[in-house]
Amino acid sequence: MVKHTFWRVSYRYLAGRPLDGRTGYPYRTRGPARMTGWQRQILRIGLPATAGMVAAMPEPTLTAASSVAVAAVWRGRQRVVRRRFHAAYIAPTLAAITPPLGLQTGVKLHVDPSLGNLTPRLAKPLSPAEEKVRLWYGEHVEPVLRWLPEHMQRGLWALQRHARPATSRLEMFRRPAPEYGPRIELTIDSPYLTGDQRRLVSSIIGSKIPVADLVESWDQVGPRVRARWTVRKRPPALVGHDQLVERLPRLAEWEFYIGQGAGDNPVVISLHDDSPHIAASAGSGAGKSVLAQLLAVQVLARGGRVTILDRKGSHRWAVGLPGVDYCTRPAQMHDALIRLAGKADERNTLALHEPEDWDPGERELVICEELNATIGQLTNFWAEVREKSDPKRSPAISALADLLFMGRSAKVNVFAIAQMLTARAIGGPEARENFGIRFLARYTTNNWKMLVPEAAMPRSSRTLGRWQVVIGGQATEVQVAYLTVKQARALACPRSPETLQVEALSRPAGDFLTLREAVEAGVLPWTFEAAKKRLQRKVGTVPAPRSKRGTADLYARPDLDAWVASSKADVEVRG
Repeated sequence: MVKHTFWRVSYRYLAGRPLDGRTGYPYRTRGPARMTGWQRQILRIGLPATAGMVAAMPEPTLTAASSVAVAAVWRGRQRVVRRRFHAAYIAPTLAAITPPLGLQTGVKLHVDPSLGNLTPRLAKPLSPAEEKVRLWYGEHVEPVLRWLPEHMQRGLWALQRHARPATSRLEMFRRPAPEYGPRIELTIDSPYLTGDQRRLVSSIIGSKIPVADLVESWDQVGPRVRARWTVRKRPPALVGHDQLVERLPRLAEWEFYIGQGAGDNPVVISLHDDSPHIAASAGSGAGKSVLAQLLAVQVLARGGRVTILDRKGSHRWAVGLPGVDYCTRPAQMHDALIRLAGKADERNTLALHEPEDWDPGERELVICEELNATIGQLTNFWAEVREKSDPKRSPAISALADLLFMGRSAKVNVFAIAQMLTARAIGGPEARENFGIRFLARYTTNNWKMLVPEAAMPRSSRTLGRWQVVIGGQATEVQVAYLTVKQARALACPRSPETLQVEALSRPAGDFLTLREAVEAGVLPWTFEAAKKRLQRKVGTVPAPRSKRGTADLYARPDLDAWVASSKADVEVRG
């Protein structure tokens, strides 16, 4: 009996089983014990073997044992961190999810420790002494420990670069793997979850695991439900002239390059397939005029025309360009809108008797800057000039509404810009519904819910030029391409190199200009000081001031042109 007991205990000892013969302790998993069977087996066999090696070969064994001890300490530290991470995030989340779903088992949750700042949040604050020790370690010890691994990694990278011509040929045989990156994964042993259950789970995940701006996806195909939360990919920080020049020749006439989206993918809108009209709503300084410039440049580069209704002078780059009608005064805006509505109506009438793919001619883009103020200015202008027999509503506002309802086939497109694009600003809720493409930046919750309530609201970005373009209820984040004045003028008018000489203007050249504005706009061919001296000495047909802007006199453009002509004639007579 004793003999059989000895062999049984020996077998249990070497096999990693409990010595008293208890059952329910598996070999691969822990079960009710702290260690798995294979871990107990290694411990029971490894300790006597290590003791024997120390007795036989003391020095080499102690060296190896010290290395193993260091590795064990490192792994033990990692295990402690993992346990704290599990206790802080995974266990409470599972405890909150399983009761509402009616499941006690079959729910697995994986949270990547590198996601956000989850792991740093668990770190305890260091004392001043610990901070000094850590600083000394980072300056003196860590560089020595990192030297060999870093140089080995650099050598491996160099070897990969040299072998890339050969290894790149094997890429065609490699199956693409999904690139999720840091993520949260939830697996539920249930064939289906209702919408309310999914929203509840999403709410619990967002509350218990504090990571902002995650992209949520659900997969309910098969016997299990899988959910994944990944980090939202961001567009590049800067997009400019080079990307636009590269993409522009590949686009159709009705397609417009906007910028780069997530994963550095180009974002293109279509005035034919998406919507004929565009709306942009953003606060001051968000880049509304940059977006309008980008669209206008592409229209002009393809031979179209651009009408800019801009009271404040945000588009100095467009002054003097062929194909641009720059309206800065209410009277000019009034006439331009009525003219464009008549043109669109004429094109629509002709389209009734033409084939379906008939081209009515050049594209007309109408840029309405600060629409909230522009509508009020047009209303006040009409109240001042209308006769008793005229309609009470401004014909220009009616013309704008007509353009919104008939712009697609007529190739007359409206780009409305406003800080708060209310229904009143655009002429009614039915008119606002014609904007199928909507851009938003630096938005508030109220603004988003007012313009695109059907789309989920992402977190607003502070990056300059970062917009959300919403088409059909789907929001896409995009970094809009930025162009300098010189680049914009070169693209808008490539056959007129003389337009590149005007790189920056203080104000758009309207009907009335100050002396300095006339010089900067190129209306007067002299310097500002020379123009002042000619004005004081009354050289030529000196223009008379028509009004004032602050302390500066305003002169009419025809009077300035006559002054230049008379000065040239005077020089010829003297010569």
